[in-house]
Amino acid sequence: MTAFDTEKLSNATLGEEVYRTTLASGLGISFCPKPGFQKRYACYSTHFGSIDNEFTGTDGDTLRVPDGIAHFLEHTLFETPEGNASDLFARNGASNNASTSFSQTTYLFAASDRFWDNLGLLIDFVENPCFQDEKVEKERGIIEQEIKGYDDNPGWVSYRGLLGNLFREHPVRIDIAGTVETIGQIDTATLQSCYDRFYHPSNMHLFVVGDLDREELFNFIAGRSRKAELPGGALQRSYPEEPAEVLTATSEVEMDVAAAKFILGFKEVGVPLSGEELVRREFLSELGLDLLFGSSSDLFRELYEKQLIHDELWSGYDALGGVAYAMVGADTACPEEFPGRLLDGVGQYLDAALSQENFERKKRHFIGDFVRRFNSLEFIAHGFTAYHFHDFNLFSLIDLINGLQRDMLRDHLESLLDPAGHSIFKVVPRRQ
Repeated sequence: MTAFDTEKLSNATLGEEVYRTTLASGLGISFCPKPGFQKRYACYSTHFGSIDNEFTGTDGDTLRVPDGIAHFLEHTLFETPEGNASDLFARNGASNNASTSFSQTTYLFAASDRFWDNLGLLIDFVENPCFQDEKVEKERGIIEQEIKGYDDNPGWVSYRGLLGNLFREHPVRIDIAGTVETIGQIDTATLQSCYDRFYHPSNMHLFVVGDLDREELFNFIAGRSRKAELPGGALQRSYPEEPAEVLTATSEVEMDVAAAKFILGFKEVGVPLSGEELVRREFLSELGLDLLFGSSSDLFRELYEKQLIHDELWSGYDALGGVAYAMVGADTACPEEFPGRLLDGVGQYLDAALSQENFERKKRHFIGDFVRRFNSLEFIAHGFTAYHFHDFNLFSLIDLINGLQRDMLRDHLESLLDPAGHSIFKVVPRRQ
């Protein structure tokens, strides 16, 4: 049995603990014990997403890779000499999945039985890629169809269209899956080169949650991981300088939709890459957007009563790679009238939406929702992992939210929702 240098994180309000250690290879491991839970959950993640298309590797070489390669890698890793990894998990009675975002790729499984078999399978197929020309070509065809399917989805078209309007240089404007043209440039050598750099253990994290013995878990992972002798080294990501101005103020496409899909967007540049300030900015944005555009807001009620929207006005915020964007969207039967009224409403309702009473109520709601979500093994694993790559401890989130002030929120929203720096994208019904 190996003795591990283990750090304990805890939160008295939540009544939860997380133990983490780092192997000699640089691989980070975290474990959250959940006594009495029958299900166990594990996710193995790399800090590598679709925006990471230019970087300096551990060998000092600068590499530019085709758009969509992170997603392509996710697909190809499932092909093992023993068969498709999903089929192997199913034989073990586990459910599994994987996902690629702008900033990370994650492989996961949940199981009540045969946990150790499934954890070994997770480590084996992620750490031992099998790049073969025939299998790469097979996955290329599958991904091509996936990309073409996105082109027929009005919601996805409007979302991607807005990002293309907002950003001139930053790779966030490129679809996570890439394009048919860019994935055509990917071959086995490119996949291997990219894998060697971004799937290095120092760039990865394995999180496990469930009713398990901590030392047994850490010893199993340390013994199973085959990367123990690999040299470490930090990756240097390179993102293009993005101007503050939006690329295109407004644009639209015609599709077979019953009602127009409308998205209003705002962008930020000079956003921190990680750390507490980034997380604070994210929560100020989420809180403020919910107060201003949520289903209980005055602006929502007005738009609904005037039949300018159907039954939903959604909003969201994302920050990554030094930039960020906020979006507000809805289905509308009045695509010409709706944008102006929405923008006017931001100024009209901002003070009322950000009242001290509303602000404190929304903070309590956010904290209560956060506490309740710790009943979900999936939330714990993915939340900790995401914030780990943000250099932030998820347990600190309650203190961060409690520390938010109304003036902070107002200043942030006034900067973020600048009417002079917005863009609009519409998907409208085909004209006869």
